This record gives sequence, C-alpha cells and structure tokens, in this order.
Amino acid sequence: MAKLRRHHPGESLMPARSTPTALRAAALLLLTLLALTPAPAPAADNASSAPPSPDDTTGLYDRPVLVVDPDRHTAPIIRASIDAAGRFAVTGSDDKTVRVWSLADGALLRTIRVPAGPGNVGKIYAVAISPDGALIAAGGWTAEDGKPQVIHLFDRASGASVGRIGESWDVVKHLTFSPDGRRLVATLGKTSGIRLYDRERNWAETARDADYGGDSYGAAFSQDGRLATSSLDGKVRLYDAALRRLAVWDSGSGQRPFGVAFSPDGQRLAVGFDDSTRVALLDGRSLAPLAEPDRGGIDNGDLSKVAWSADGKTLLAGGRYANDAGYPVVAWADGGRGKRRMIAAGQSTLMSLAPLADGGLLAAATDPYLARLSAEGAAVWTQGPPQADFSGQRRTLTLSADGLRVDFGYQQWGKEPARFDLSSLTLSLAPAADGGAIPPNQDALPITDWNYTVSPKLAGTALPLRPFEMSRSLAVQPGARRFVLGTEWSLRAFAADGAPLWRRPAPSVVWAVNISGDGRLAVAAYGDGTIRWHRMEDGRELLAFMPLVNKKDWAAWTPEGFYDATPGARDALRWHVNRGWNAADSLSVSAIPSSHRPDLLLRALRDPDGVTALGRADVAAVQQEVTARTGVNPGAKLHALTIGIKNYGSKASQLRLDYADADARDVARALTGDRGRLYVKGSQQVLSNDDATKPGIFRALQTLRGAMASGNDRDIAVLLFSGHGMLVDGEYYLLPHGVDARDSVGVASSGLSLSELKRQVSLLAAKGRVLLLLDACHSGAAANNAAPDAQQLGSQLKLPQVSVLTSSSANQPSRENADWGHGAFSKALLEALDPDSSVNRNREISILGIATYVRKRVAVLTSSGQSVGMELSFDDDLFDPKL
Repeated sequence: MAKLRRHHPGESLMPARSTPTALRAAALLLLTLLALTPAPAPAADNASSAPPSPDDTTGLYDRPVLVVDPDRHTAPIIRASIDAAGRFAVTGSDDKTVRVWSLADGALLRTIRVPAGPGNVGKIYAVAISPDGALIAAGGWTAEDGKPQVIHLFDRASGASVGRIGESWDVVKHLTFSPDGRRLVATLGKTSGIRLYDRERNWAETARDADYGGDSYGAAFSQDGRLATSSLDGKVRLYDAALRRLAVWDSGSGQRPFGVAFSPDGQRLAVGFDDSTRVALLDGRSLAPLAEPDRGGIDNGDLSKVAWSADGKTLLAGGRYANDAGYPVVAWADGGRGKRRMIAAGQSTLMSLAPLADGGLLAAATDPYLARLSAEGAAVWTQGPPQADFSGQRRTLTLSADGLRVDFGYQQWGKEPARFDLSSLTLSLAPAADGGAIPPNQDALPITDWNYTVSPKLAGTALPLRPFEMSRSLAVQPGARRFVLGTEWSLRAFAADGAPLWRRPAPSVVWAVNISGDGRLAVAAYGDGTIRWHRMEDGRELLAFMPLVNKKDWAAWTPEGFYDATPGARDALRWHVNRGWNAADSLSVSAIPSSHRPDLLLRALRDPDGVTALGRADVAAVQQEVTARTGVNPGAKLHALTIGIKNYGSKASQLRLDYADADARDVARALTGDRGRLYVKGSQQVLSNDDATKPGIFRALQTLRGAMASGNDRDIAVLLFSGHGMLVDGEYYLLPHGVDARDSVGVASSGLSLSELKRQVSLLAAKGRVLLLLDACHSGAAANNAAPDAQQLGSQLKLPQVSVLTSSSANQPSRENADWGHGAFSKALLEALDPDSSVNRNREISILGIATYVRKRVAVLTSSGQSVGMELSFDDDLFDPKL
C-alpha cells in the first residue's frame, strides 16, 4: 500500500545562542519544522492505494467550516516567489492559503483558498509564479495520507483554478519555473526525487529523477536552462534542459544541502545547509568547489536560504541565524569574496529570499512576516502577523474563577497585557491587578518534563503522546482530578492517574492552557492567535476569541457560527467552502445577518450543553442562510451504520435470527427521516447478511470515520449491531457473517472481539460522539458459555464521547416476534425514534429519553425476559418535533 511518508528536515531545534530572540526563534522554528513534519494520520484499515476518483473528496471538509482570515497569513509563510518584472509576489502558508501581493506597495491583491480538510490537508509548502506573472503553482499536503499529492495551478489575475498536475506519494517541497516559463520543476519529500513538467505538453510530466536518498528542498534554473537541485542526502545535482545529469557534488559526511541559487550569469552556484551556517560556492557548470564566504562570528542556526542580487555582485543568505537585532540577511560583497554586512529582515526564521531588479529583496519568514527591502536594507513595506503572540505565556494566561474573563499578552512572554471579559464583551488594555486573575495550577500533581519535550511524565511514567508530539503547556483541574496538556498538535486531558480521557486536534501549537475555578472549562491559547474555551468534560469547543494585533479589533464566535466582532474584524471570520479537489471559496459571517448574536456567546459557556441546546431555531436559521449562500449545509451530521445478520453462512448454519436484517434496515430509515431533524444527514450504511462480514464491517467503519472528519466534534454516529454474540476464553465476540462458529478457535479467529470493537469505536469518538446499540446477546445455539451481563458489557465499552445501550443480560436470549417484525430491542428503539408517535408527545428525542424508554418497553414486550443496560457519557437530542 502506497503511503505518504513522514518528513524530518532534521534541523537542531535550538539556536546555539540563548538570546531572547534566539529562544523565540526556536519556538517559531519548531512550528516550521512541524509544518514540514505533519502530525501523523491515524492508520486506515483496508485503505486502498489506488488514485482516487475526482468525485471522491474523502479527506476534504465536506461542509463549510469556520476559518480566521484577517487579510494576512495567520500561520508560517513557507515559500514566496516573484514574477520576472517585479510586479507580483505570491506566498504559501500553513494557513492553507496562497496570497498574491503587490510588490510596489505590499497591498494584498488576492487570497486563493485551496481545497482543505482536517489536519494537514491544504497546507502549502511550495509556491511559484511564472516569469510572466500569469500562472501560480502551489503544492504541499494537498490530500490525506494514502492519496496522491498534487500541484494546483491557478490563474493569477482571477485566482481561478486551471487544473491539477503531478500525482505523487510524497508532498511537494519546492516549485520553480524555468526563466522562459516553459518548464516547472517540483522537488519531493524523502526519496521521491524531482519531477519536470512542460507547458507545451499541457503541463504533463516529461522527466523525473527518483534516485535521491533524502528530501529535496531546493531547485534553481540558470538562464540557459540548466537545473540544480539540493537534497538532504548530502548531494547537489546538476542537469541539462532534458533532465540528464551533468554533475553531482557530494557535500561531505553528514552535510544537508537545503537551498540553491545560480548567479545571474550562471557561472556560480550558492548552496545553503539546514544543519550549519555553511554557504558553499560551486562552479555553475562542473560543480567544482570554489572559495566559500567568510562566516566568522556567525555561530548559531543556519543560512539555509540563499540568493544573489540581480546584478550578481552580492551573495545573500539567511535562515535560523539570529543576532541581537533579529534574523538578518547576511550579504557578502564581490559575489561572496568581499566584506560582509547584516540586513535587518525580521524576527523569526527566514524562509524565502527573492532578489529584485532594483537591488532590493523580498524576504518571507515564519512569524508570519513579509517585507520588501531596499538595496540599502531599509524596509520599503512590511506585512507582519495580524494576531497576538501567545508564546511564552504558559504560566501567565489567567482566568477568573468562572472562566468568563481571560488575561493575556499581545506579545511573547505576556508583554502588552490585555483582558477580554465575556460578560460585557469588552477588551481592555493594561488591566489592573485585582486578585481575580488565577494562573494555571501546574504543581498539584507530580507532572514533569512537560515543557518543550516529547516525553512528559506523571510520577516518572511517560504520558502517551504520538511520536514527535511536543508538549508545551499544562494546567491541573481544581481538586487535582484531571489535568490538561497542550502540545504542538493536540489539546489532551488525562485523569489524575494518567489515563487518557480525550484528545482534540489543535489548530496550532497550544502555547498556554488554564482551567476555570469551577473545573468546567479548559481555556487554551493557540499559535494561530486564538483563545478557545473547551468543555472540560469532553474537550468539545464552545467558543473562540481572536484579538487582532492592532489592540482594538477582535472577533468571538461559537462553532455554530454565532459571533460578535468590532467593525474592523467582522470580515476576519469566514466560512471556507470546498468546491471539489480543484477549488475553494469563502463567505464572511457578516454576510449572514442571523449569525450576529452577541447574546448567545455568553450562553455558550454558561449552559453545559452550549448554545445548540438553547438556540435550536437560531442554529437552524444560520444553517439555512449559509446553505442558501454557499449551496452546502454547515450543520453537524447524524451518521448511521446499522448491521443486521439473519443468516451466518455455512460455518455457522446453526445460527439464525428471523428479523435482524429488518432491524438494521428499519433503524437506518428511522435515523434518516426528515421530521424534527436537528442534524444534517450524514453517511448512511446498512450491512445485512453476507455484506456484514468482518472485513465489510471494518471497511464501513473506515468510511464512517472519514465522514465524521469534518464535523469539528459535533457529529453523532449511531452504530447498531443486531446479531449473535459469544464469549470465548473470557473475551466477548460479535459474530459477523461468515464466522466460523464450529468451535471456540474459529470464533476467536473470525469474530469481532469486544476489545477490537472498542478500539474502532474510540477512533470514531476522536471525531465526534457515538451512540452504540448492541442487540447481540447470548443465544443457546451460539455457545455453552455465559454471555456478560448487559451492564457489564456497556461498562467494558465505556469511553468518552460514547454512549452504549445493550439489549439483554447474561444467558437471556434475543426475543423476536412475527407480530413485531423485529427483535424486542429494535422494536422499542423504533418506537422511541419516531417523532410522530404518541410516545414522544411533541417532545425532544434525547439519548437519555431513548434509553429510558427502550429499557422500560423491552421489559414489557418480553415480560421482563430481557434487561436492557445503558452506559451514557453524553445526552444529546437527536430530533425535535417542534422544528
């Protein structure tokens, strides 16, 4: 199975110097490296490596999602490129946008939203503009793991997609056009090498070199068409116009070439390295080494990005090297042989250097920061980060006891303090110390090594994180019953004994976290400049707030799209809408009048169920308006996977149920009805009889996980299994079609164990809430072993975000009746789900209401012959007949 591979640039994370600037660099660099080293995607059972159909948009958001866009990048700029005439600059970023800028004055001309999905999907690592300024190429993490990555082509003037090219199994690291605009080269991750595309062949691939031993981050054309590339395998390669190798230079043991640049006359090639401040100079035709520039005193970071001034007289380099003033561009006169000077260029790692015809330079950095510098080094214009910088505030993010007031700093280490009060929806600067601001408790439990490490510990035992997941912040709940850990990729909650409780994907690094004095709310400050309130019970996001760096504008919103904002921030919150694999667009929330509801923001935090439970009509109105404007409903979805097995096959001919397949079919229909619908219809799968094999069930669960990925934790999945169960050597098994029930060995090898079911359900619960309905009890024909008690079965499946109903207790057979046409459990369930039945009497249909009714009704139907068990971790309404 072809899979995307992890990408490790391998740079040391800390600069050699420990100046405040250098420490800030380390944090920003880590964000950059993690952008290039994406969070691992969960393994997909039975995933196919075949290229997806254009109609298969699995991995993309399947509905509008809220994004913050204050007309500037909100995440590190990874690459920048300019046209030959120096009119336009394009930038690509982790914020999943490509932006077009006027080089004359720095004005934003266009934002191009790329098709995006959860996690890394949509992050742009490479961008290039054609020499004539007409075409933009962008690549990066353009699809989910296990699908081909592509290069997007956009028309610069309109921003419209003009197609996708270049399927590969590794992400694109760098893109550049040849000087005549005819050829486009893409460098790829790991050992995939490089690809060459030709405009005259409709951008079809014309050549490739896959003989690489590491990631390739650099490529440059000379004016006569030669191509040079770099690779972390230590080599620089030189090609002719047909991609035939002319020469190879080995930089030496352990060296990692990163950026390359030809001098304007093509006679020299500069090479930067990601593991040192070395800048090598090579002959542009033979790659023979030349004298290297003086680096005396440049003693930290790297100079991995290299360029030449337009006249070729000045060699330029920058990267992670920091001095007391910031992150300079190092400039050597006389083509690297003369005196050296420092050009002030920013306050974070430099990612791109693009020389201009007037001797100036465009510099891009991870802040995110973009600037045009004059030949003398003065800033002609700059575009700095629009958001607050919460780094260094892990001990200073403070809350009021009820969590409704948060104190933070606009700048690193909590400098330029401010306060946002949700009770009055006011932002104030330099708040007075009044004793009501409570810092995070980080000492109530023996948690160590939690700041800036991949191995935080509780009482000396490592806490379970993903490989390379860096811990950054900590808060212990009052009473020390739980604690929350913020990492580069996640917000995680643990019990006091270290048992994981929940995990929520983070929009960016979690710089700081705190917990309200009443223990209800976890409040996290993220690297994207947002502060978000989460329900401590399950991590569900309730509210988000973003202060803009001008210190007067802000926006606050709920996941449903209700918001309030100052006039200068009303267009900063937008609905992102995918239009298949080629295009995406967005709609400002200010265009939806019904979504401006300041009164609902406070309600979202004070009510334990958030705004949804109290403002259903309001939620429906917003969804209807967004749907009307975008053509896609943004609402949470109700998914159903119902499994019913009447016939078991030749190896279990003694097993039979009369109505299990009807149970699956009719419960699915009840869940997809329109009457009183609170949720948008989601994935609907019915597996009956020979479709309900063990592999078939696993494939259906994989499909269900994919369908829930866009739900922002708000989707609900209902999973029904109607069939037989059996206990073997202390392990309970659900019996799929085709099970070998001739003996316990057969059942253990071909049944679906409770532990495996729990693992599968936990994967679903990481993406939303799950209602698990098990009508799988002991059958006299199934085994001589006693089945577990219904309540015990539910307890064994207890998980955060999962509610379980089980049909019967130990050794109780499943009751079926021809008059019902169903089993007793499904008969009662169908009655409970019917919004028009007298059972509900025009009331909301909740999980608890369903469970209570089913328990009582099954006892009546079976004359107490079946006892339903329940284990509820949430109690949401599924239907509201009043709507």
